[in-house]
Amino acid sequence: MYRNASLLLIGATAILVGSADAATFTTAATPAGITFQPLGRPQGYGMQRMDPNPVPRAEVVFASDNGHTLYTYDKDEIGKSNCTAECATTWIPLTPLSRAKAVPGWTIISREGGKKQWAHDGKPLYLHKDDKEPGDVLGLGNDPELDVNYNYAGNPGKALTAKLPEGWKIHKLTTGAKSAAGIQAPFGFDIKETVDAAGIVLVDARSAVHQKVMYVYIGDINNDKRLCDKADTECTGFTPVQAPELTRVSGIADWGVIDRSDGIRQWTYKNLPLYTYDGDRITGDVHGTEADKRWQLATVLTYFRPENVGFRDDKTEGMLLTTNKGMTLYRRDLNAFNPAHTRLAHNYPYRPRVGRMIRSVACDATCLQSWKPHLAPSNAQPNGYWGVHVLPDGKKQWTYKDYALYTFVNDKAPGDNHGNFTYDNTMGDDPNKENDLGFPALYKPGFNWGVARF
Repeated sequence: MYRNASLLLIGATAILVGSADAATFTTAATPAGITFQPLGRPQGYGMQRMDPNPVPRAEVVFASDNGHTLYTYDKDEIGKSNCTAECATTWIPLTPLSRAKAVPGWTIISREGGKKQWAHDGKPLYLHKDDKEPGDVLGLGNDPELDVNYNYAGNPGKALTAKLPEGWKIHKLTTGAKSAAGIQAPFGFDIKETVDAAGIVLVDARSAVHQKVMYVYIGDINNDKRLCDKADTECTGFTPVQAPELTRVSGIADWGVIDRSDGIRQWTYKNLPLYTYDGDRITGDVHGTEADKRWQLATVLTYFRPENVGFRDDKTEGMLLTTNKGMTLYRRDLNAFNPAHTRLAHNYPYRPRVGRMIRSVACDATCLQSWKPHLAPSNAQPNGYWGVHVLPDGKKQWTYKDYALYTFVNDKAPGDNHGNFTYDNTMGDDPNKENDLGFPALYKPGFNWGVARF
């Protein structure tokens, strides 16, 4: 048996309804029609030359269905826009797509005249009239062209330092102990976007070396020993997240501590005990998701994933995207990778602008003999990191972080990934010769195919 330790919770606000039901533990990060886009070099403006190394993530912003940056206005009221008349010709109110539905944190408000507009956490959202492509801020993008000396003609960080008019802000996806989704975490813990978790999760940040994601347990705490398959040669377990003896929670909603019958004082979130998984070896691992279904990721916000898309935990490649039948999904990329980097989990560069460039070059008849587009339903809408690409025949194909997704015909069973690190359209590697891949490309032998990871 265990008992609740004494707690003091004062005036903090959380976006989630507290419940021991795992289904209500988390909520969607975005509704249909709202997407994520990185700003700066992670958009892919360094890919005109051989640049295989991962580019650190810069700001990630909320964006429209076509990837345009979203903004908020300090002079607006909660649920009401004060940007009208001439203001609304520069700052365009974001209109919901047809069939769009509100989700917790996201509301559809009415403007003067009855038009509809998206609001997030009560803040009305806007586009800027000069933004033309994803990553633009006030119409300032990153010039992708190279000069004759193969230097950047533009300023790759220009959009990041754009000066907004007073009162206007870029609407960013922020994480951290006091910022993600408007919730807070005690000292030593964090709230972070974790790629393999496909969402924003609670993280034990008390170690500077290995910051493990945390899991909630929805079973009987008096029987919290992991259940293992008989075939398991190693049955790695879950470890309670311990709280110091004198821990008291003040001013932070949803967090608490319990005294267990084994003498451990354990942290809880929304009345569910918190654990780390011993099989998570490096920061960003989420291998515990498949270990025992009574443990689930301590997810604050869940990212959208299509119904016909699943995932597989590959111990070498990381968390891979699959069809709902378990077949590996692939993306087509420019042949500019460094296996020393791209084979490492959590270190797989997605450059959205590059994905969009490649998508503009259709997979031709020869390509389609081996690679089959992973189709989206006819009514599919962009959401989070997922988008929709319209094929020449009018069918829709799912994209992830702006890369189109395919299956490989030589994969015969779930778990096969025979298409990984295969090539097509191999070309010369003269660094002074521009290759025609359907768009300008320097020092690019062609395209390669790789597994699609989170």
